[in-house]
This record gives sequence, C-alpha cells and structure tokens, in this order.
Amino acid sequence: MVEASMLIFNNRMFNSWGIVNAYGTYASYYRQHLMREANNTLLNLIGSTQCFWVLLFSMVVGRFVDAGYVRTLVAIGTVLITLGQFLLTLCTGGDRPNGGNFALIWATQGLCTGLGMAMFFVTSSAGKCCSKPSMQ
Repeated sequence: MVEASMLIFNNRMFNSWGIVNAYGTYASYYRQHLMREANNTLLNLIGSTQCFWVLLFSMVVGRFVDAGYVRTLVAIGTVLITLGQFLLTLCTGGDRPNGGNFALIWATQGLCTGLGMAMFFVTSSAGKCCSKPSMQ
C-alpha cells in the first residue's frame, strides 16, 4: 500500500502533461526575454518535441512497466525531469536581452525533460491497476 501511495505521489508531483501544458508560459518568457528575434515556429518546436518524446516512448516504457521496472522508470524520469529543468536555468544568456540559445533550450527542455516525462506518462496510468495484488 505504501509503495502504491508513493508511486501516485511521485506521478502527481511530476505530472507528465502538466509541464507540456505549461509550455505556453515558457514560450511567452522566451518570446519576451530570451529569443525576441525567433519566429513562432522555432519556439513551438520545443514544446512539440516534448509531446513527441512523451508519445513516442510510451510504447517502449510500457514494455518496461509490464516487465516490472516501475521503480527504475520513476527514478530515471525524476532525474531527467529535474536535470532538464535545472539545466534550463543555464540557458538564459547571462540575463542579456535576446541572449537565449535555442539549441540549449531545445536540448534541455524539449529533449531531456520530454524523455523524463515519457517515463511518467505510462507509469502514472499503470500504477493504480498494477499496485493491487488481485490485478497482478
């Protein structure tokens, strides 16, 4: 019971779609402060990359969930999301206006955080059904 509660707590804390849905706030900040000259297509590539990784790796992660690697997936997802969010703070360009680096922001937020969210997407939906002894 404690294991299932911790799994639900962790997945609520790092909700995979919550960060994707909050991308509009990130995009507004990028547009106003970091990348004023970038076009909207380039900025939207970061958010769409997050969605792409979440949906693409769901089938791969699902196989690992079925094999019983839920704790490992949650641990890896936690590390990737946390690392991606903290590394995103280094992509600010030294507080210079228009000093953001698109490649670094894409790598940290789009790739690293997106891969971490893929670990949580399947485990959060499978955690409830797989934690009951009658369902295993």
